[in-house]
Amino acid sequence: MAYRFEFKPYRLPLRAPLRTAHGAWTEREGLLVRLEDPAGRVGYGEIAPLSWFGTETLAEAGEICRKFGATVTDELLDAVPSRFGCVRFALACAKSEVERGLRTRLGESTEQKTRPEAGFHLTTNTRLPVAALLPAGREALAALPAKLEAGYLAFKWKVGVGAVDDELGIFDDLLAALPAYAKLRLDANGGWDRRQAAKWLARCAERPVEFVEQPVNPGDEAALLGLAADFPVTLALDESVTGLAAAQRWQGQGWRGVFVLKPALTGPLAELAAWVAATKADIVLSSAIETALGRAAILRAALTQPLTQRALGFGVGEIFGDRRWDGPFLGPVLDGSWIKGVEPEVIWNALNP
Repeated sequence: MAYRFEFKPYRLPLRAPLRTAHGAWTEREGLLVRLEDPAGRVGYGEIAPLSWFGTETLAEAGEICRKFGATVTDELLDAVPSRFGCVRFALACAKSEVERGLRTRLGESTEQKTRPEAGFHLTTNTRLPVAALLPAGREALAALPAKLEAGYLAFKWKVGVGAVDDELGIFDDLLAALPAYAKLRLDANGGWDRRQAAKWLARCAERPVEFVEQPVNPGDEAALLGLAADFPVTLALDESVTGLAAAQRWQGQGWRGVFVLKPALTGPLAELAAWVAATKADIVLSSAIETALGRAAILRAALTQPLTQRALGFGVGEIFGDRRWDGPFLGPVLDGSWIKGVEPEVIWNALNP
């Protein structure tokens, strides 16, 4: 099939800088894409690269879009190389939306029976927990009470930003403030060396921590495997698994921990769903600070596919401070009403041509 193809760049400031071990993050850049089939059915997708995380660059993604021209075919879209995971994610989302429009017109029952992974049939019955993102440093203690009052049961705290001993003190204070039923995840973003990681994991071994995410640099695979063997703490890979191929490689090496995957970076959602179904991988779906357009595609998949048993890593709050880009308010529980509150055409039209 041939489609009319368009794309638009965006550059959006974050409402407040997001502090991580990589530094302060102040804005988000990406591209929105639009496909339209000959019958006028339209689909949208979002390309949100993080080159410092290991994806293609924004310039590379833009070059692919420019080379497409005004008309693309299925064959051309499917020929995008696998290393361009962000581009492939966006194009697959747009195609899926066009196909959903076709199935809506024809009736979904046959399609759902023969291709359940493509349908992503949405209901409002499924409800999934969402983990709240706490700010780095001592600010986490100030933010926690409101998150608890809102009903969150899982929390993610960015570490590796300050001195180890200072953060360990805050860690103890956080655990003291959390009720017994709550879960706490730590995300070091690869900011510790092995000695620092060992100090943290020794402390975590005595504490109720759900998992520790990316304790050391993704390039130090020996340290990651060694820490996983040495400490009775669940470890999770994040920066080490930018794409699905990397997660598959780690799984082949016998990794028994968690995979924190940012679907906006990994490629088509159907490929991710097929891998999880085939291997029963223990994954967490996590935000790459995409706009509501890309986020809605991911959360639709989460609600309609058995992808994870863990709280979703999408409790980033109103990170843009603009409802157009943030989408509806997302609290401690996700259901289908959030997806239905996102209007891709409105987001598309809000950007200048």
